[in-house]
Amino acid sequence: MLLLVSGATRHPRSDTVGHLVVPRTWAKPVTLNLQPQRWAMDNGCFNGFEPGAFMRMLYAFREAPGCLFVTVPDVVGDAASTLELWPFWSAVVRSIGRAPAFVAQNGLTPERIPWTEFDTLFLGGDDAFKDGPEARSLCGLAKACGKWVHWGRVNGKRRYERALKAGADSIDGTGFSMFPDINIPLADQWRAEIRQQPELQL
Repeated sequence: MLLLVSGATRHPRSDTVGHLVVPRTWAKPVTLNLQPQRWAMDNGCFNGFEPGAFMRMLYAFREAPGCLFVTVPDVVGDAASTLELWPFWSAVVRSIGRAPAFVAQNGLTPERIPWTEFDTLFLGGDDAFKDGPEARSLCGLAKACGKWVHWGRVNGKRRYERALKAGADSIDGTGFSMFPDINIPLADQWRAEIRQQPELQL
């Protein structure tokens, strides 16, 4: 499972640690040493969406190769509003040759998801949604459809384990970005501990 980290540009990258580029960080492709298929772009909506900052980010990174996905603007905790934003902003992302990621939010049901219009499902939503059965079910369904699944706001072992066991391909969390030297090594530790845990046979 790939850990995408925003901001911690000095921490060594590896096969399991990549970059999550976010608006308003002033990051440049040349300073990040982006590795193809180990980086993506977020929209910054969790802290308040700014269209201008989002567009400046898209332009600044327009020639950087191998972006996994671009998270299309969404509304935290509101599937209906997120769906309203999708047609316009997904077209913007596709117009620059990037792959749009659709964000799952509270209230989303499988039949409302535009499955044929994206290759990445981004699991957003509030804590109740992320930790409830809906997120895990959507993750499983997306994997069955051959989609990449990114799980947002993973900042502790419990949610890391949930994402790992659900089959997520990548995760992010502000804790990894704010305290990279302490928290990024924890991901490897959690992975090893989870793999050693016995599974109950039902």
